[in-house]
Amino acid sequence: MRRIACCVGAVLALWAGVSSAEICRWKDANGRTQYSDVPPPGVKCEGTISRPSSTPASGPAGGSDAAAGPKSYQEKEMEFRKRRLDQQEATKKAQQEKEQLAAKKATCESARNRVAGLQFGGRVAKYDAKGEIMFLDEADIARELADAQRTAEQACR
Repeated sequence: MRRIACCVGAVLALWAGVSSAEICRWKDANGRTQYSDVPPPGVKCEGTISRPSSTPASGPAGGSDAAAGPKSYQEKEMEFRKRRLDQQEATKKAQQEKEQLAAKKATCESARNRVAGLQFGGRVAKYDAKGEIMFLDEADIARELADAQRTAEQACR
């Protein structure tokens, strides 16, 4: 039992020493740069690199926020709420654009149908101010057709 404790102690001591050691850099036989904390025998280190600290970076880039320290729960919650609000606004805006596009498409189709109906020929009627049916003559149909074509051109841009 004493032997196991001694071996475990020796391994832990070596591991602690290795974790604070520097990393050796050398070139292998193929000319590739290699890195290791324990270089193979007969290899001369060209340079050493300090190991990075074991503390994690504050952000994904570890940038200017590193000096400020880790974010508190409240800061993380506020960022989450802001992202969620931005996402909801973007979804709402996309839905409104979709509805506007559908309304424009319906207006265009209605205007084109009006033009097609007037070009088809036959009797054309419309209601006057009193609500009575009034049949259009050829000149009135031509004016209505021109007006419908202008409307269709504007609606279908």
